[in-house]
This record gives sequence, C-alpha cells and structure tokens, in this order.
Amino acid sequence: MCKNVATVPMKKTMDSAIQKSCKPAMLGRMWQASRRALNLEHSPAHQFACSQWQSSPHPSTPYLVYRWLVFLSVVSIGVASFACQRLPRLYDGPKVELNYMKWFIYFTNWGYLLIALQAGLALAVAHRYRAQKLNSLNLRFAACEEDEIPIPLGRRARTPLLCRAYWLAHVIATDLAFVISLVYWALVHDPKIHEVNALNVLVHGGNSVLMLCELAVTAHPIRAAHALYSAGAGLAYGVFSAFYWAVGGTDRIGLPAIYPALDWNKPGSAFGFVSLCAVVMVFAHALATCVAAARARLAQRLRPRAHSDRLTLPTH
Repeated sequence: MCKNVATVPMKKTMDSAIQKSCKPAMLGRMWQASRRALNLEHSPAHQFACSQWQSSPHPSTPYLVYRWLVFLSVVSIGVASFACQRLPRLYDGPKVELNYMKWFIYFTNWGYLLIALQAGLALAVAHRYRAQKLNSLNLRFAACEEDEIPIPLGRRARTPLLCRAYWLAHVIATDLAFVISLVYWALVHDPKIHEVNALNVLVHGGNSVLMLCELAVTAHPIRAAHALYSAGAGLAYGVFSAFYWAVGGTDRIGLPAIYPALDWNKPGSAFGFVSLCAVVMVFAHALATCVAAARARLAQRLRPRAHSDRLTLPTH
C-alpha cells in the first residue's frame, strides 16, 4: 500500500517535468520555423538569374535582353521623373521656388527607386551566372548553380549575397508598386492639382504593370512571410514622414504635409492612413505570392521538367 501511494506524487512530478521541458523545445521549433520562413535562402540559386520559361540553369540570351530593356527603361523614366519636375498646371497659390531634391520625400519615388534597384540587381545576377557559364564550359558539371566550389557533405551552400539582395529588393518593390498605384489613384490623386500625363501614368501605374511582368517572367518564388519586409519598408516611410513634419519640412508647394492624407497635424487621420496602407500591403503581397505560384505551376504543366531541376536541393 505504501509503495502505491508513493508513486502517485512521483508520477505527477515526472509529468510536470516533461511538460516544462517540452515548452522550450516547442518554442525552439517555432523560432526555427519562423527563421526559415523569413530567411533569404533558396535552392537552386540559379533561379534568380533565369526566366521561368527556360530549361537551362543559366540565363538565356532573350532573358538577358529582357533584363537590359527593363533596367534601361526604369532608369530612363526615373531620370525623366526627376528632371521634369514642375508645379501643378492648375496651381494658383503663392509663388514658390521648386526644390528638385524634394523628389526624394515622396513615397511614390521611394517605391520607384526600389524598382530601379531591383532591376539593376537582377541584371547583375544574370551577368554573374552568364559569366559562370562561359567559365565552366570545359568542366564536367557545367550546370552547377554555385561557384564550382566543392561543398562538404552535410552542408548546404548559402545563397549568394547578390541573389539575396536582389530577392529582398524585388519583394519590397513589388508590394510597394501595387500599394502606390492603388492608394494614389484612389485617395491621393486630385484632378484639380495633379495632371494625368504620360510620366504620371508611368510612375503611378506603369510601376505595377512592370512588377506584374516581372512576376510572370522570373523564376524565383515569393514567400508569404516576406510580407514583413515590405511592411517594414512602409513603416520606415511612415516614421520618416512624421520626422520630416516634426522638423518643419514641407512638400514641393510649401504645404506642411507630404500627402494630404498623411498630415501629421491630424495624427488620427495620419495613423489611419498608415494602417490602411499596411492592410493593402498584406493583400498586395498575397497577390504577388499567388501570381508567382500560378506562374510556376503553369510552367511545370507546359514544359517538361529540366534535368537540372531534378538534381537541385529542396527550398529551405
């Protein structure tokens, strides 16, 4: 009888000890899963340099031409947007001297700079793997997506820094383009002030069209968890606009708010506008994720799987 009685508290003690030891293990697994979802590691890395619609693990000539066309077009439009600044045609306020450097305070131009950055990085990635192909023609494993450096067993090669930088810029630029186009035409555009000309349409509409084309052409995936990076960029602009207002900054015509809807003299409406943009950002990233997934599935159905795809490591 005494032995049976003594085992009851001992069993409870063991159960509580097991529960306590399981909690840190569960939290550790959750932390590791979150890190894997948020990291910028992906295999095969050559997907960052190729189109979804090619079978070779190295950038094709048509894709390289496409990358140059995108880069030159984006840079040309950006330079024109900066150089052709002027006061609104219907502006009838006091005379102000146009400050060209205020081009950099607008969220639209932040997004456009990110589009130009991702276009330049994409071109650099394509040329890197193009050069790798030329340097490895006489090697037995020319389709290797890394730098032909032997990888020790049990270890995975990290995604090159250039590819990770391009992926991050691409994700943020895509989400911001969708948000900028929607918010500008729905809330910011005022027909009494803003002209509807070719440059305005290209910057506030062509940006989204271009990033949709990028999603349709490129081969790398879009992860749902990476929405946090875009949200961070949007939050950074919100903080910048508040700081700019606090130090007395004005827009190009001398008003204290960069955008009427982002007037920090009315903090309630400003916070509401930032919150609305955050919600739209989530939907924009969900759209980008769905488009990238549909592109990959469609390409898999329309063309046979390449030999290189069968030999690649899984995404991690």
